[in-house]
Amino acid sequence: MSSLAEQYDCVLLDLDGVLYRGPVGIPGAAEAVSALGDMGIATSFVTNNASRTPAEVASHLVELGIAAAPQNVVTSAQAGAHILSTHLPSGSLVYVVGGAGIEAALGEVGLHGVRSPEGAAAVIQGFGPEVRWSDLAEAAYLVQSGVYWVATNMDTTFPTERGIAPGNGSLVRAVEAAAGREPDAVAGKPAPALGRLAIERAGATQALMVGDRYDTDIAGGIALGIPTYLVLTGVTTSADVWRSTIRSTYIAEGLDALLHPYVQPTMVDNSAVCGRSSAQFDVQRNAVIASGGEFIESLRAAEELKWNLAISRGIDSFAVGDIGLLIDGRVVTE
Repeated sequence: MSSLAEQYDCVLLDLDGVLYRGPVGIPGAAEAVSALGDMGIATSFVTNNASRTPAEVASHLVELGIAAAPQNVVTSAQAGAHILSTHLPSGSLVYVVGGAGIEAALGEVGLHGVRSPEGAAAVIQGFGPEVRWSDLAEAAYLVQSGVYWVATNMDTTFPTERGIAPGNGSLVRAVEAAAGREPDAVAGKPAPALGRLAIERAGATQALMVGDRYDTDIAGGIALGIPTYLVLTGVTTSADVWRSTIRSTYIAEGLDALLHPYVQPTMVDNSAVCGRSSAQFDVQRNAVIASGGEFIESLRAAEELKWNLAISRGIDSFAVGDIGLLIDGRVVTE
């Protein structure tokens, strides 16, 4: 059997939670990226973080032993700049809220990022640790005047070494509340603009979206109409998989599973089977019971049965939270 990766000519890779966690590389990720390159499969590093330039992102990846070049990095700042370039004449002034990565992205498409609102024909708002109240206020005044407004992403939170902090989406909501309207466009995942730009640059015809979050990565791949690959090395846990109302095409423990054949779950009578694992619905316990093989195989089998139950019961009325999950006798949903 061929590896899963061989079905695709390009892999869109999220960063945090897929390739690294904070300052530490995820085991096997660097080797997997290298192997994809050896197989002739393009890799595109796609990130909702608009504060860093592609060169800075690539440099960070290289420090972690991951083969990366600036031209292989696509940021939400670049996607946002691309959107603006289709609405504004070349040379237009764009008011910037966020990091230096946004100004660099605007320059790439012939627009000028400015930190003063005078003469600005549009606003682009992205994350930056130095964003001030006055920056948000000036953005709100411009948005109220009717200029075109792009948000690089709508991530409500941003992980730091001290905990969870407000992300760009929270700051966009502040401007939205003051201005009385939503952004005209959003560039980052789950909106499709970022992925479209990455696919276009790679010249890909069969792309795969890889990420660790349902709400951005997997939803973003679905919006693009491409297969998705969820890894459990980041924020999403097996319990989150069970609770999710979004379905990923593939579920794996890490990026390196791309280099091996993927064992698909199937329904056999009233059971779901994946490899040596099987899953059945226990009416008395109101729970799915999975066991018999590797944990990831049991999780895939349980997920297959979950969606089979959802379809049979009617997806609109299906509440997966009401059904428990046990794998190898352990309650996964707690």
